[in-house]
Amino acid sequence: MINRAMQRFFYNRRNAVSLVSLAVFMVHGIASIPLATADDGRNQLPKKQHKDSDTPFLKPAEAVSKMAIPDGFEVSVFAAEPDIAEPIAFCFDDRGRMWVVENFNYQTRKKHTDDPVSRIQILEDTDGDGVFDKKKTFTDTLTFTSGIACGFGGVFVGSPPNFSFIPDKDGDDVPDGPPQVLLDGWGIQDRHETLNSFIWGPDGWLYGCHGVFTHSNVGKPGDTDAQRQFIDAGIWRYHPTRKTFEIFARGLSNSWGFDFNDYGQGCATCCVIPHLFHVVQGGTYHKQARPHVNPYIYDDIKTIRDHTHLSAHGGARFYLADVFPAEYRDRLFMCNIHEHAVLTDVLEPKGSSFIGHHGDDFLPTNDLAWVGFSVEIGPEGGVYILDWHDQNICGNEVKFPNSGRVYRIMPTGVKDKVTPDLSAMSDAELVECQLHSNDWYVRHARTLLQYRQASGTLNRKVVHQKLNDILNTTSQPPKRLRALWALYVTDGLTENRLYELLNDADEHVRAWSIQFLCDVSETNAFQPERDAGWALEAETLEKLVVMAKDDPSQVVRLYLASAVQRLPFAQRWSILQGLISHAEDVSDNNLPRMYWFALEPMV
Repeated sequence: MINRAMQRFFYNRRNAVSLVSLAVFMVHGIASIPLATADDGRNQLPKKQHKDSDTPFLKPAEAVSKMAIPDGFEVSVFAAEPDIAEPIAFCFDDRGRMWVVENFNYQTRKKHTDDPVSRIQILEDTDGDGVFDKKKTFTDTLTFTSGIACGFGGVFVGSPPNFSFIPDKDGDDVPDGPPQVLLDGWGIQDRHETLNSFIWGPDGWLYGCHGVFTHSNVGKPGDTDAQRQFIDAGIWRYHPTRKTFEIFARGLSNSWGFDFNDYGQGCATCCVIPHLFHVVQGGTYHKQARPHVNPYIYDDIKTIRDHTHLSAHGGARFYLADVFPAEYRDRLFMCNIHEHAVLTDVLEPKGSSFIGHHGDDFLPTNDLAWVGFSVEIGPEGGVYILDWHDQNICGNEVKFPNSGRVYRIMPTGVKDKVTPDLSAMSDAELVECQLHSNDWYVRHARTLLQYRQASGTLNRKVVHQKLNDILNTTSQPPKRLRALWALYVTDGLTENRLYELLNDADEHVRAWSIQFLCDVSETNAFQPERDAGWALEAETLEKLVVMAKDDPSQVVRLYLASAVQRLPFAQRWSILQGLISHAEDVSDNNLPRMYWFALEPMV
């Protein structure tokens, strides 16, 4: 039963907005949001929505010559046709080598071939000049692969209907066997909205995106329909050691970009709908089309951007490296397909979330065939852009077959540092990487530590002592969080230790400690009835109840609202009672809706 306090919070007419007035507000708001314009006329292309053009085919060097490269930067063609073709996804391994997925099955958004011809190539730049000079084929027998991530002694690939793991435990760049299907049921109704944009999260889960016009019913091979989870738009995640699949958030569009900032806050870029969203666990977001899976959402979480671009965006990477000028640190780099440009946004904290301001039109390419939709940050600090490259930018047909490029953006004159093989480092050296100024080292080292823990080879005593030293003595919050995350993925945090950290002075440490306390629960926002008997200890529950009422941080309350969705119903009420007592949360972008999402299954 909803008590009177909850009724006042959710239904108080002083805070309610009628549907009519909400519609008026939305129309006015959209009309008043400024269109971000290109800097100083550097973008020579007309700003308009288009799907197709008759633009001539430019060779890679010609394409670079037309780019409006910002002062102090240079662009190199890292790889291009004929060395690569139809590139659709890429990532780096622990040795700093690029793994590129070439999707030779794609024909149109509604049609593909079933031949096992898609390929993964490994490209290496041994002399640091920004151009690969060594390559090898890892496999050329895949079908319609659209996502990739290296780790755990192999490579994870998305090839609908399957999400698979290709083992290469000895690291000789030869598969140890055929792909091992981890999950199946992935749809392919729209060929440019399949599972994509794989990225390791700070919590040890592998995250990915899924588009709205593809419908998937995901589970382990052999699962019944009742055991599967439906997804048609949102962010999902998979745990490599628990073998668990979850929907992390619902909504959005055909998202093709997701990343975490220095504090572990996730952001997604989108097409058609507003382009930027702060994505939190258990959230349901503005959706491009089709009703929400849960009909009782009523009001979803909205964009954080305060400006507009042309509609189609792809790729998302926060610049967390160390060779760009300092003002680019923590900026979000993305591609805009209709503007044919690399753009940046700047996130300003506000309440539990952010406001996304336009940073700059960083790199207008002035090429109508440039189709950038994936971004990576390299081990040397460069920004890498994948260009599908075609006259038809919406994927309705392939007019430039067997083309495609990867460009590298670097400050002018910066010499590459030698990239070490992180997999050859000791456990202690990997811990030291958690203090590195380039997050490429931080992320890869953390995943390696997690893999060694899962394999039983980690020197837990040394690793946990060093990580606790960082957590306890370092003054910089992002570095303390890195230690916390690495402790978690290596099983170095007991419930008692997490309980202690609920009293930490830093709101983000408190928030992440809340998330980790509930991370093992099989109940989640989109499987609220899935109860495997897990519950919080009574003392921990009481502490969260007190925090819900007394903690001054809206960030902490956001994490509490997410965590509540993973609790048994009986443990939710007292926490929600405290959360809804904060009248100041009514205007927050996330909190009122997140409180409702936690309460709704019990109504």
